[in-house]
Amino acid sequence: MEKLVKKEKDISFVLDMRTITKKGSSFILTATKTQCDELALFYELPAINQLTFEFEAFLNKEGLTEIRGFLKANVVEICVVSTDKFEECLKNDVTLLFSEDEAYVKMQENRVDFSPEEELVEYAKNGRIYFLDVVREQLGLMLNPFPKKTDEPFSYYEEKAEEIKENPFSVLKHLTK
Repeated sequence: MEKLVKKEKDISFVLDMRTITKKGSSFILTATKTQCDELALFYELPAINQLTFEFEAFLNKEGLTEIRGFLKANVVEICVVSTDKFEECLKNDVTLLFSEDEAYVKMQENRVDFSPEEELVEYAKNGRIYFLDVVREQLGLMLNPFPKKTDEPFSYYEEKAEEIKENPFSVLKHLTK
């Protein structure tokens, strides 16, 4: 039996983990225009033109629901150097683990032997994964806090001592000698 491909779902999709099997299911979630506008407003971006999350959901060997796929977004950002708007295509691989057992999740969070390569297990209350929250979080991780057009030159200018103008604190400069 092949994996079920579900298309034409928007990112407000809620997945009931109890419907996922070891064979898994494939999903393609696409943000609506309204959802793109709301996310752009949330992240203070001029626009998000397209947002797609393609993933497979399956039960892994530990019995956890594993989400593996990629998030792709076409966003309009403002260059921190020139303040010009520019469009950028972002793509990021996503791997997430979910459990509806709150005690198990807390135990995993408090482990001492946790390695950086391991994925944190997230709690899914009542076995439901809310993809609007997942997509919002993953998009936030993808965005550059200081976006810059790739062709925009950046130069650093340092003032020379003779260019520094007199100010009320200039009398203190002799104390450093």
